Amino acid sequence: MNLADIGRHWARWQPDAVSIRFATRSITWRELDVRSTEVAASFIERGIAKGDRIAIMMLNRPEWIEVTIAAWKLGAVVVPLNVRFTPAEVAYVVSDAGAQVLITDETLVEACSLLDNSVLVLLASGLGEASPGIDVPDVLTDEKTPAFLCYTSGTTGDPKGAILTHGSWNVASQGWAQAIELTPHDRVALPFPLAFTGGLAVFVFTYWAGARLVLEPGVDVDRLFDLFEHERVTALLAVPVILQQLVSHPRFPTADLSSWRIASSGGAPVPVPLIEAIQAIGVPMFQGFSLTEVSAAGTILPGHDATRKIGSAGLAVMHGSVGIIDEDGRPCPAGSVGEITVGGPQIMLGYWNQPEASAVALEGGVVHTGDLGYLDDDGYLYVVDRKKDMLISGGLNVYPAEIERVLVGLTDIVEVAVIGVPHERWGETPAVIVWMNGADLDPTRVLEACSSTLADYKIPRYVVSSPEPLPRNMSGKILKRELRTRYADLAVTGTPIR
Repeated sequence: MNLADIGRHWARWQPDAVSIRFATRSITWRELDVRSTEVAASFIERGIAKGDRIAIMMLNRPEWIEVTIAAWKLGAVVVPLNVRFTPAEVAYVVSDAGAQVLITDETLVEACSLLDNSVLVLLASGLGEASPGIDVPDVLTDEKTPAFLCYTSGTTGDPKGAILTHGSWNVASQGWAQAIELTPHDRVALPFPLAFTGGLAVFVFTYWAGARLVLEPGVDVDRLFDLFEHERVTALLAVPVILQQLVSHPRFPTADLSSWRIASSGGAPVPVPLIEAIQAIGVPMFQGFSLTEVSAAGTILPGHDATRKIGSAGLAVMHGSVGIIDEDGRPCPAGSVGEITVGGPQIMLGYWNQPEASAVALEGGVVHTGDLGYLDDDGYLYVVDRKKDMLISGGLNVYPAEIERVLVGLTDIVEVAVIGVPHERWGETPAVIVWMNGADLDPTRVLEACSSTLADYKIPRYVVSSPEPLPRNMSGKILKRELRTRYADLAVTGTPIR
C-alpha cells in the first residue's frame, strides 16, 4: 500500500487529463507523476530515505503536492507546517518531528531562522534538478507505514504530531469519495491551506478519486464565484466560515452556480441557516464530523438526508464507527449527550513520541475526540460542542454552540462565540462575544432571540462587541481559550444585560 500508486494509476488511466489547475497552469496526471519522481530523485541525492521526515512550509502551490507524492515514493513522512508559524513554532515542530529537511517558499525563509544547522532548508523552486542517472527505486510500504505527521492545531495546548498512514488516508479517501460520489469528472476547489488537515484531506480525497484539483493561493470569496463561472468547479468542501462568506456575498443571488453539485462542511458545527441557504439553490449539503486524528474522516451526512436530518453530522464513513460514551466510558443511550469516539482503520497510530498521550487518546482502540454529541434513534450523529468549551451554570450543562446557533442568523452579526465567565452565585454564566464589522450592536436583540428559544439558565448575561474579527486557528476554529483569557474579568468590568 502506497498512496503514490494512486497517482501512478491515474497517470496510466487518464494521462492527459488535468490533475491540478493553479492560476493559468494546468498539470496533467502524467506530468504530476513525472515531476514527483524527479523531486524524489533530488531527495535521494540529498540522502533522504524511507522513514525520514520532510517538513513542508509553503503557500498553496503545485510544488506542495509534488513534494508530498515524492515523499510517498520514498516512504518518507511529510510534516505539514502552518505558514503563519513564528520562527519559534517552526523550530518546535521541526525539532519534535526530527525532520531532516524543510521545503519552503522564498517568502517564508525568515521563519526558518531558529532551525538547527543540521536541518536542510530547501526552496521548492529548486527541487527536481537531480543529477542524471539517479533512479527512484520501488520502496516497500504497507497500510501501517506513516505518510504524514499532522500536528494538532494546539487549541488545548502544545501541538502533538498525529501519525497518519498510507492505509488510514486510503480508507478515509474511499469513504469520503464514495459518500459524496466524487469522480474523475469533478473539479474541486481548494482555497484554504494544504497544511491544514482539512486542506490536506481535500487534496488527498480529490487525488484518490482522479478528479481535478483547482488549487488557490488563499481564500478570496469573490474569486470563488469566478471559479464556479469560468473553471466550472463542481465541488467545494470548506469550513463553515468560508461557506457563510460565500452565501452572504452580494454575488451569491445572481452568480452562475449551475456547475456546483457538491457542498460539504465540517470542522465546526454548521448553522442550520447556512445549510438551508445552500440547499435552497439545489445543492445538497453534506455535513461531516472529523478531526486530524482520524485522517479527516469521522462521519458524513448523506446528501439524500440533507433535509430529513438537517443539522446532523451523519453516519460513520465506510469501514469506520462512531460511538457516544459517558464519563465512565460506558455507551450512552440514544439521545443522551456524551463524548464522541471514532474507530476504524482511518484513525491515527498515535502521537509522535508521546506514548502516554497516545494511550489516553486511543483507549479502547478508538479515538476519544473531546467533542460532545449524541446519536439519534437511527444512529445519526449530532455534534453538541467541544467538551472543554462546555460550561456549568448552577450545576446545569450549558453548550455554547447551542447559543451560537441561535445568534448566527441575526442581522449584522458577522462572527459569534459564547464563553463562560465567573458568576458569584451560579459558578459560571454565558457571555456572547460578537464581531459586527463596524455595525452597531443592540444587546436587546441578542436577549430577545435567546429568550424566545432557550431555557433561562442558557440565556447569556453579557454581550460584548469585539473591535476586530475573532481569533481563529488555521482550520478556521475560533480560539475560545484566547477569548476566555481576554475577557477573564468581564464579570467585574462588564454590564449585565439581564
